[in-house]
Amino acid sequence: MPLPTAPLRRARCAAAGIVNGSLAVLAHSSADGQLPAAGLVFSLVALLSWATSGFARHELTWQRLLLLIGGGQLAMHVLVSLAAFRHTHEAEPTRMIASHVVATALTVVVLAVAERSVLALARAVTAALPRRPTVLPATAPLVVATPSLAPAAIVLLDVLSWRGPPAEQV
Repeated sequence: MPLPTAPLRRARCAAAGIVNGSLAVLAHSSADGQLPAAGLVFSLVALLSWATSGFARHELTWQRLLLLIGGGQLAMHVLVSLAAFRHTHEAEPTRMIASHVVATALTVVVLAVAERSVLALARAVTAALPRRPTVLPATAPLVVATPSLAPAAIVLLDVLSWRGPPAEQV
């Protein structure tokens, strides 16, 4: 079955990008990483959501989701680390990596199950809806009844009037 219409595909990918970006920020902050200002975090999540929309034409299998979410986690970690320049102490690299890996794994599992569920539901609804009737090919010329035509003399007499201005005015 083809995927849903373009706005629904974009909404699907935007939801994946928002979940990915939010969990990347959460994973980064939970591993003692510093966060930049909220406006920058929202901008980075919006940028990640926009970048995710490139996958809108494809079904989000777990392999694609792993590539998409893993790349998004890495990109968000790098951007948040560069933007949060007020580090008072460095976070443990193993704790940071572990938190991003756990966030990636959880996101991939949840989104893969959601993708399969939504597409299975869409297929079931599509199967239950009535189908468009198929157009049969023409086997004979189409005969259309037309009314008989009135003679031209009657039409011209009704249209043309011999009446003009009164003779006194001429």
